Amino acid sequence: MYISKMTGKYSFLLTLAFVCLASAAAFGQTEKLGIVRYTPPAGMTKTLKENVVAFSEYNAATSKYCIITIYGGTAGTGTASGDFKREWNNLVVKQMTTELADPKTDTSAADGWTVTAGGSSVTSEAGTALAFLTVISGTGTTVSILAVFNDPAYVSRVDSFVSGIDLDKPAASANVTAPAPPQIQNGRLVVPLPTRQLTIADFAGEWGEDASRISTTYVDRSSGAYRGTDNLSFKSKMKITGTGGYANDFYAIRNGKMEKDYTTGSIRVNGRVLSIVQKGTAKYVIRGWLELPDMTIMVVCGPWFDEQEIPESIFTNPDQGTNLNNTWVRKK
Repeated sequence: MYISKMTGKYSFLLTLAFVCLASAAAFGQTEKLGIVRYTPPAGMTKTLKENVVAFSEYNAATSKYCIITIYGGTAGTGTASGDFKREWNNLVVKQMTTELADPKTDTSAADGWTVTAGGSSVTSEAGTALAFLTVISGTGTTVSILAVFNDPAYVSRVDSFVSGIDLDKPAASANVTAPAPPQIQNGRLVVPLPTRQLTIADFAGEWGEDASRISTTYVDRSSGAYRGTDNLSFKSKMKITGTGGYANDFYAIRNGKMEKDYTTGSIRVNGRVLSIVQKGTAKYVIRGWLELPDMTIMVVCGPWFDEQEIPESIFTNPDQGTNLNNTWVRKK
């Protein structure tokens, strides 16, 4: 299904954004990212990550730039409007500054897919630009294309690129089942194992780890006499970008004294192992993933550092290593 069937209004929105169009650029050979087939825009630099491909161009003389990013197929929310809201929040609101948390959108449908497009002005470290997001939804799958540019000359190139995207035909709707409602067991919410391979784009957003308390009592090894107590209360606020960037704002109170730390790095995901790469690598096993209407909950077990081997039982036995389990929450 070619998106050109549904992007006429999208082109109109782009035109209104800058009130002018530039000449279309030449395109090269078709490439593929999962279910997405696309033609790389000529002259742009390609950056490929897991389930994400980006094309960028920067003019050092004029400071004009354009970045077009495709985020490959991931699980949808169940509605096209819900998919757009989630993707806009994760890819635009949480990564840049915009006055529109819920921009006006235009929607079209064909061949089992629904396309929702919208945009607004944004501000980032690169300055003020226009962000346009196209979200394609069908049979439980979502594909997103985000274009960020600060020159009207890029309008037609962005439009031509999006219009040329082709998607594999979605599976028959009879094969799609509605997501099961959350389960409660012994008064606690059940966070099940992921039902699909998670990608870097799935982790984009701001995650919080609930405040935790650790109290350690020390005794004399010989006499058993009390030697003191160490009390630690902490919380983490982690920000992950759609391309794998990572930042952690850590806050703790240790024995009445405040400790703060801010670190940055990147993330990788391989199977059920989420790796946070900074000066070293901290590895976590993903034990639970639950998407709710207002939040995403992830349960991880770890960390294991650098070359430390993760025991097989951590993957196969949910009761093994429960003392290392942590719950991360991302609000939508």
